[in-house]
Amino acid sequence: MITLKYLVLELTYFGFGLGYLPGRRMNRVAVAIIGSAFAVALGILDLKTAWEAIDPNTSVLCWE
Repeated sequence: MITLKYLVLELTYFGFGLGYLPGRRMNRVAVAIIGSAFAVALGILDLKTAWEAIDPNTSVLCWE
């Protein structure tokens, strides 16, 4: 389970890096949402904890 946590985290950070390559344009918020969705789907986080971790102010700043 610990390896799975680190794999999801690693893939999310890798997605942050790939988001700036041409043809693979994704902003940081989209990558973070996909990473957190994987964490919830794989049982790493429960849904309540995931919702509590969202900071709307930071999400709005990162979206632009």
